[in-house]
Amino acid sequence: MSPAPRPSGTIRLARWFQMHPAQANAADEPLLHGLLLDPEVDPRTIERASWSAIRETCRLPAPDAAPEAVAAWLEGDRFALDLLHSTQLTLLEIERPLTRLRRWLLLESRRAAWPAVCDALIAQAAHHGGTWLFAPDEADALAGAPDFAPAYLPPPPGMATPDYTDPVTRAVAAQYSDWPYPVWQRAMTAPSERLSGIRTRMGAAPLPANARLLVAGCGTGREAQRLAMSAPEASVTGIDLSSASLAWARAHCDAPNLTLERRDLHTAPEIGPFDHIASSGVLHHLPDPESGWAALTEALAPGGTMRIMLYSRIARLQVQAARRLIADLIDRPVTADLIRQVRARIIAADFQPIIDSVSFYSMGGIHDLLLHRHEDPFDLPRIGRALDRFGLELLGFSLPGREATAAYRAAHSGDPAVRDLAALHAWERGHPRLFNGMYDFWCTRRT
Repeated sequence: MSPAPRPSGTIRLARWFQMHPAQANAADEPLLHGLLLDPEVDPRTIERASWSAIRETCRLPAPDAAPEAVAAWLEGDRFALDLLHSTQLTLLEIERPLTRLRRWLLLESRRAAWPAVCDALIAQAAHHGGTWLFAPDEADALAGAPDFAPAYLPPPPGMATPDYTDPVTRAVAAQYSDWPYPVWQRAMTAPSERLSGIRTRMGAAPLPANARLLVAGCGTGREAQRLAMSAPEASVTGIDLSSASLAWARAHCDAPNLTLERRDLHTAPEIGPFDHIASSGVLHHLPDPESGWAALTEALAPGGTMRIMLYSRIARLQVQAARRLIADLIDRPVTADLIRQVRARIIAADFQPIIDSVSFYSMGGIHDLLLHRHEDPFDLPRIGRALDRFGLELLGFSLPGREATAAYRAAHSGDPAVRDLAALHAWERGHPRLFNGMYDFWCTRRT
C-alpha cells in the first residue's frame, strides 16, 4: 500500500500523524519534535508517530537491554525526554524497558546519576496516573525513597463522592472523581473545524448571532475548550457530574467564552435553549440513555444542531471479550491496585485489541474502558429509532479518517453524506472495528 499523502498546515499534519503513526520515519524527527513543542498542537496526536520516528533511527535500546544502557540512552535523548514530559506514553514496547529502568533506579539507588531520567519518569507518572506495574519489593522500597515515589504513585485527585440520588448517576460521578478522564495537555482545532463551517457543510442552518452552545458531559474540558475555540463568537457552557473532572477542566481551559458548571444533563432544559449541543461518550453511561437524549432535545433551539458520540455495540464486542478475561475482578471495589491487576491480566493474555487502545495506558482510561460502573452501547437501528422518536433529522456520520470515508463512499455512491442507516449498519457488520472510537454523527430538528 502506498503511503497516504501528507497534508499541509500544522494541525492537519498533526492529525495525519495521529491516523498514520507507522508512516513516521527518522527524517520526520525534527518536524515531530517541533510539533511536540508547538503550543497549538495536542501532543497526544503525535505521540505514537514520534516513537515510531525514534525507532527508525535505530537508537532505541534492544528489548533485553540492561537498565543502565536504557538510562544512558534516555538521559541524552532530548526528544524522548520531551515526549515523556509532555504526554502519556501509549506503547507497551516502550513502557516495558522504562518499567525495568524505574525498578533498577529504585532498588539499586542509582537515581543521583540519572537526574533527567528520574524527572521524566516522575512527569510520565503524572500522565498515566500510576498504571505501570511494579513488584512487592519495589512497593517496600518506596518508603525509603520519597523523592522517587511520585514516579510510581502520583498524588490522586482526592475529591469527595458527589451527592446525586440516582445510584447509577452517583456511581458514574464517583468514578470520574477518583480518576478524571481524559487527562489532556492542549486542545487543538483547525480553521476547517470551525462550527459555522461544519454546519454549512452538513446542510444545517447557519449559526445565529450570539449563539449559545452546550457541551453535555464535558468531563475534563477538552471538548468544551475545542468547541469554544471553534466558535469564538458564541457563548459555550460545559456541564458535568464530576467535581474532580470540572476542577481539571477549570485548571486547563482558558477560552474566554467558556463557562463550566456542575450539573446533571437531564436539567439542560432549565438553562437552554442552545443552538448547538455536543455530547461525546456520555449518553451510553446513563441509567436510561434515551431519557438523557430526550432532555438534550428539549434544550435544543429551533434549527439547532447536535453532535452525538455513542459506543457501538458491535465495536465493543472486543471489550466484552477482554472483560471475560478479568471476570473475577470486575465486581471488586475499584482501586489503583485493582486497575494494575486488570492491566497485568490483559498484558499476560497479550490481548492486542485492548493493548493497542490508548485508553489502556492511564488509570482513568482503563477504568473507563474495562471497569466502568455502567454502560449501555448502541447499534445503528437503535440510533434510528431514537432519531424518529425525538423528531431529529440525521445530517450525517463522521467516519474515522479519510481512508474509511473514501472506502464507504466508493461502495455507496448514493450516500455521500453517510446518512443511510441501513447501508451503514450493513457496512459496520462487515467492518466491526470501524467505530472503535464511537459512533460520531450530527442531527438537527426536523422542520
